[in-house]
Amino acid sequence: MSTTTTTVRDALVAQLERLYYIERTLQSALETLSTDVEIETLDDVRTLECREQLQYTIDTHREETETHLERIERAFDALGEAPDGRRVPVLDGLIDDKERFNNVVLDDALRPLYYMETVLQLEAIECTVYERTIAIAERLADDDTTAVASDTGKTVLDALRDNYDDERQVRTDLEELTESDAIETLLASSPVDDASRESLDRAWREDLEP
Repeated sequence: MSTTTTTVRDALVAQLERLYYIERTLQSALETLSTDVEIETLDDVRTLECREQLQYTIDTHREETETHLERIERAFDALGEAPDGRRVPVLDGLIDDKERFNNVVLDDALRPLYYMETVLQLEAIECTVYERTIAIAERLADDDTTAVASDTGKTVLDALRDNYDDERQVRTDLEELTESDAIETLLASSPVDDASRESLDRAWREDLEP
């Protein structure tokens, strides 16, 4: 195996470790977010549809993480590596920020909007890491110096692309929800001024850029 191939393989393992950490962390983080979205004390019917749609999207995404982990484990196996995680500080920081928000902001009308932004940011982080990992796997798959390296890269790609397709679907679902009547009604009824609304929308769009 050439030095270049070894370097690409090592980079791919490091990225897979980040993905493994992200998916495992999201299993618990999304479960907590789903509970956060379900605000028992909030009786305003205007927020009900938004809250239920967001919770459904979060729960569906959380259920997919188990399958995603299994696919990543297959990718590790193809590389002859044991599944392991590598911390992703930006993900940890976002989850910590959400917990601080819960402890500080007591206005229930603002919570669904904030959780929507949080899920969008989580998804942006996850998709970015998938895109980088797939790009590295493609380099290994295109390696014509050894059939073993090329076959390994293709096996990893098959596992990751299915996961990435799921993530893109979640992004689409979230984008549609941010543009839905439910969100418009919630924005109209919440104590967020026009400038803040524009900032929220700009943040969502920027975070979803690949």
